Amino acid sequence: MAKQGILAKSKPSAATNTLLYSAPIDASASTVLTVNEQGGSGTTFDVALKNYDQKMTLGASNYKLHTGDVVTGYRMTLNTPLPATAGLTAGTSLTSTSGEASLNFESFYLPAFTEIVVKVRAIRALTLESTSGTFAVGETFSTGTAPNNTTATIYAATEGSGTYTVYIGPSTINGSGAEFAAGDSVSSSGSATGTISTGGIGAAVNEFTFTESGGTEDLFLGTVLTVFTDRVYRFNVADSSLSGLDFSLSTTVNGEWGPDGTAGNSDDGTEYTTGKTTNGTAGSSGAYIQYDFTQDTNLSGNLYVYEGTTGTAGNSAYGGSDRFLTTSDAFQYSEIYVYDIDGTWTNSTDGFLFNGVTYTITAQTAGAYGYIRSYSGTTAYVVKGTGSADFTTSSTFQDNPKLAGAARTAVTVSSIDVATTAVETQEYLRKDNTLAADSAEEIKSLVIGPGERLIVECAAAEANFVLIGFEDSSTGFTTRTYSAAAASSSASG
Repeated sequence: MAKQGILAKSKPSAATNTLLYSAPIDASASTVLTVNEQGGSGTTFDVALKNYDQKMTLGASNYKLHTGDVVTGYRMTLNTPLPATAGLTAGTSLTSTSGEASLNFESFYLPAFTEIVVKVRAIRALTLESTSGTFAVGETFSTGTAPNNTTATIYAATEGSGTYTVYIGPSTINGSGAEFAAGDSVSSSGSATGTISTGGIGAAVNEFTFTESGGTEDLFLGTVLTVFTDRVYRFNVADSSLSGLDFSLSTTVNGEWGPDGTAGNSDDGTEYTTGKTTNGTAGSSGAYIQYDFTQDTNLSGNLYVYEGTTGTAGNSAYGGSDRFLTTSDAFQYSEIYVYDIDGTWTNSTDGFLFNGVTYTITAQTAGAYGYIRSYSGTTAYVVKGTGSADFTTSSTFQDNPKLAGAARTAVTVSSIDVATTAVETQEYLRKDNTLAADSAEEIKSLVIGPGERLIVECAAAEANFVLIGFEDSSTGFTTRTYSAAAASSSASG
């Protein structure tokens, strides 16, 4: 038994609808409501029982929504991507590592697209010997002593047998510094050191670099740029360095140029265009090339990067057998939809343990959540979940198809027709009921079912409402979460 005795009490302000008691979605209450007049002059009061919190008009009538469906627009960002193979299923309750808060997992979140920024840099490969430490992408590579030093940014670093190769961008020569030369002692801002080998400075070649959200600009040589086949990727090609260029992908090395870099030979491939859309012209504001990889059910292996402008075989240097994206169906997710949030989750402090891994919450995107009481046409009645804010016309959430793994649709809210404390006529148990001075009235045998709400109002702020009874668990309202047919079929946002 969850509660017994006084379940709720309130002396509302005059003529103000007040939520006296909310039954949890998995409990019901057997109660007696006592209304006491305390002003000495008499008043009138209302009592209403709702089986929902809000009535809404939705943006369409064809959403896949049903009684009991869990819906949520509340997301949490994780410090570590959570793999689909971890086995986290909809409805799983997660407790904070402190034990002070809890929530329920609803589904994984996918943005409308994942952006990768593409730029062109003049890259030189430098071979190093006598190295110590690890050279890393994004670090500053330098020789000499400030203020008379020469610096460059590292865009890739690969380790060979006794040697390191670092790939650097254009040099910045400071004071009386000099350009990098064989024999120079060099270091990185990460404290790695080495010496440039004899003949170890390659010619500068234009290359595509890539920056993932929150990441470092990278050539992805010796490391892997992974794209997941369950989502959309937008390659931002707006940087002026891409003017006149055609960033392209192919399932074969160098696309239509082929491994030999010359079109018209037997090794030529084709451009990969499945799910491809474009916007604007490369090198201009807002330009992008977008791929919806969900449209290719057979996509696997590598997608090779190359420059596809007709008649520019020299640009084959942008591609090659080591210039590629790796596709993967081992999906990982950095954000999750949640509901029934109990307690406070503090960003960068609180997290949860699942399958032996601790995931820390780094950010939260607030949104309402709850349960569909009923849905017909464009009208939906919703019961808010534990800790949820009100739904508004800014709220969005995913619908809930019955077919496991079916595509989900984003639901929009056009209007709020009945607010949380508002009452429709048919919901009144008492309306403008007269209460004499210094008297009391009881409503006995008042059963409040799962997800039902007791609303009270007093005309003159002279009535005290006390709800006495017991609350116990109930299966009277069946909830349902979205079911993914497989790990690859998680909800998108």
